[in-house]
Amino acid sequence: MIKLKDLLHESSYLGQMKDEWYPAHTRDALSWTLSHNYVPLYPKQVESLFGKVPVNAFHVTDPHNIASVASVLGKKKSISTFTKANKSSQLAKGRGVQTGSGGVIFYIEGLLLGRKWQDFDTVPDRTGRRWVMGHHIFDGDHMIVKSAIKKAKLHDYDSWRDMEQDIADKHEMSDYDGYKEYNAAIKKELGPLAAKQIKKYIDVTNKLLKTHKDMVQGSLRQKSTENSSWWNEILVYNTKVIDCFVLKRAWDDYYFQNDSRTYSDTDDVVDSYKKELLKIIPESKITIGTPAQFRKWYTAREGEITVSD
Repeated sequence: MIKLKDLLHESSYLGQMKDEWYPAHTRDALSWTLSHNYVPLYPKQVESLFGKVPVNAFHVTDPHNIASVASVLGKKKSISTFTKANKSSQLAKGRGVQTGSGGVIFYIEGLLLGRKWQDFDTVPDRTGRRWVMGHHIFDGDHMIVKSAIKKAKLHDYDSWRDMEQDIADKHEMSDYDGYKEYNAAIKKELGPLAAKQIKKYIDVTNKLLKTHKDMVQGSLRQKSTENSSWWNEILVYNTKVIDCFVLKRAWDDYYFQNDSRTYSDTDDVVDSYKKELLKIIPESKITIGTPAQFRKWYTAREGEITVSD
C-alpha cells in the first residue's frame, strides 16, 4: 500500500529539485524513478510484447490546445482518450478534464498503449513515455515494482538527495564567475548519473513487463464491462483524427473565429482557433451543436454514456 507519508515525502523532495541542475527532458522522468512506484510505457516496448492493436476513441480539449493536439498526431507520443463517460461527468457534456471548459471533441483512431475502466492518472514525460503507477499494471500489486527496483539497488529520494548534496559540496561559488556557471558545473556531473538511473530503471521495469506479460495483458489491455463514476482512460499513439464535434459556445467565441495579435514587440498575428482546427481536419468533418447534440454524435460513434452503480 502507498502510504500518505511516502506521498508527502515525494512531494516535498520534488519541490526542492533544482531546475538548473537537470535538462527539461530529464527532471520529471528522474523524479518518477526515485518514487519506485511508476512504470514507463512507450510504443516500441508495448509492440514488442503485444503487437499493434488498433483502437478508436474520443479526446476532449479546449480551443487553445488544438495546436497541441496537432503536434502529436501521427507520432509515437500518446494522448489520453475515452470511450465511456458517466452521465454526470464533464466529458459527457463535452467539457474537458485537464483543460477546463473543453468544447472541442475529436473522434480518433490509433494504436493502443494501455487502457483501464477508470482514469488511472497517467503522466507523460517530454520524450513521449507515459508513466503509470505499478499497481494499475500488475493487477493491484503495490510491491512488484518496489521490490524489483530495490533489488536493482537504484536510488530513491533519500539517496539521490544525499548524492546531490555531496556533489554540490564539492563546488564553491567563489570558484565560478557567477551562479549560472556554478549550477552548470553541478549539472554536468548530475546529468550522466540521472541518465544512468533512468536507463537502468527502464531496463528493470521492461523486464517486469515481460515476466508478468499475462498479468499486464489482463490489467492494461482488455476492454472492461465495469463502469467508473467518471470515465475510462485509453492511451493511444500514432493518432489520426476521423472527425470532430465543436460545442456552439466555443465555435461562436470571438477568438475561435478571428485572428488576434500578441501585442508584443513583434506584434505577431495569431491564427484563430478555427484556422488551427482546419489544419487538422476539413470543415466538412466538423459538427457544431449543443451538449445534447454532442451526446447523440458521441453515441452514434459507439461512445457510451454510463450510470455508475
